[in-house]
Amino acid sequence: MTVNPSGWRPSTPANEEGETQTVTGNRALMLEEPLLFEIGSTEQSGVDFPKFETNSGRLGGLERNRGIGLAGLSEPEAVRHYTRLSRQNYAIDLGLFPLGSCTMKHNPRLNEKVARLPGFADIHPLQPQETVQGAIELINQLAFWLLDLTGMHGVAMSPKAGAHGELCGLLCIRAALEARGDKREVVLVPESAHGTNPATAAFAGYRVENIPANKAGRVDLEALKARLGPDVAAVMITNPNTCGLFEPDMKAISDAVHAAGGFVYCDGANFNAIVGKVRPGDLGVDAMHINLHKTFSTPHGAVARVRDR
Repeated sequence: MTVNPSGWRPSTPANEEGETQTVTGNRALMLEEPLLFEIGSTEQSGVDFPKFETNSGRLGGLERNRGIGLAGLSEPEAVRHYTRLSRQNYAIDLGLFPLGSCTMKHNPRLNEKVARLPGFADIHPLQPQETVQGAIELINQLAFWLLDLTGMHGVAMSPKAGAHGELCGLLCIRAALEARGDKREVVLVPESAHGTNPATAAFAGYRVENIPANKAGRVDLEALKARLGPDVAAVMITNPNTCGLFEPDMKAISDAVHAAGGFVYCDGANFNAIVGKVRPGDLGVDAMHINLHKTFSTPHGAVARVRDR
């Protein structure tokens, strides 16, 4: 065996896939392992539970009538399994990922520590408001900051995640359409949008149709204009999009959708790339959400904003 800065490596040659092989085939904790059901046994467990009596009367006849079938692991097997999983995480300790998953944004440990200070982490959602005035003041201050940064006219601080914020914004659009007696039923979603966009539109009761991307990886403006009509309630745009590209035709997209009587929803999951540079409201966006944990390095959550029209 030989050693290099990246860890132990055998001196044996690589296989056809270019992977270096060991004599035993074991490539340590960082790599593959059998399934837990292949490691453990459903007939035993590494934990001793005390005897206890069951009261079946509370389950209304829905009691389990056979074993649950989970694999029992020894303590070392469980520790090795979760240690292996933890070492596959991509985190701030390993580098900055500027676009994509919420777990890959720049979340310094100091910010996480602040979020866990007494007065934040120990607040109960049903506490009397007079006992949490400091937290309410901070939420209110943040709301006005977000309105300034987005160019929107109203903000909801209640959504707990990005998809929750999407649903909030889309339901605002639905309410606006219903208020004017407009029963539009289609939401257009470009290929370059986040995958939650069509799911949210469908959950809100709309029929989803796809808009293709052009060769540059952005929304095909002409294809969008060709599909717009009296049945289109909204267009859901991710900007910058999932490819990390800013939509240069964003204002033209908004103008075309508004001319057709629809609304523009902006997925703000990648707002971190343009915050302070451009305001979505100035681009004609009617509703959007911001993932606060992606844009401002806070714990997981989102807020939704709407613009008067």
